[in-house]
Amino acid sequence: MDVVQAIILREPWEVTPRLQELALPKNKLLEVRDIAVHERANATAFHAANAPGTFSYHHGIWALRHHFVGADWRVDRTNGVETIRNDRLNLVVSFCNVDLACVDAHTPQPRTKKGSGVERASGPGLFVHLPHYAPRPIGKWQFFYLMVDENGAAELSRPVVKGGTFSAVIERIYLSHGSDDDGTGLLQDTPDAPVEFDPQIARKV
Repeated sequence: MDVVQAIILREPWEVTPRLQELALPKNKLLEVRDIAVHERANATAFHAANAPGTFSYHHGIWALRHHFVGADWRVDRTNGVETIRNDRLNLVVSFCNVDLACVDAHTPQPRTKKGSGVERASGPGLFVHLPHYAPRPIGKWQFFYLMVDENGAAELSRPVVKGGTFSAVIERIYLSHGSDDDGTGLLQDTPDAPVEFDPQIARKV
């Protein structure tokens, strides 16, 4: 199989112009990430075990559409895959929770198995996992995921789906290692117990 070396863009001077080509501003992508991460944190011990990922996915898809659908981007559900689509640029973008993002030696893996619709949309896969190589892209459409891990690390990447998971990544664009621009984490540690609030009632005199 004809393969190409995977592209990894890490530095701002690489990332910014590439995102401009894709009509996907970094600040908007990170706003989508922020919404997804904070919605994950809304799950409590009384929710179903899969609630954090479910909350993150649904709100991630919503935020992606809320921030981008307009003149060039539209809602798309081809093959049952929830995405946004840009016909002018031949781009499709979706949201995905992954185990680990922005680590060169690790191919991000989806938290949930991907169906055949995603596999058809993303193109052919590799039969043997090669960490830094991927099949040469076929066709004009590019399928990207905004990949976010539970710590808030985020990348915009173009994976190859095989057997319900990501067998390789053609292009990876690192957006954040999981902190805001000032270096603080997205989520601060908070106590598990609810905050008690007792209203004070004062008699009028």
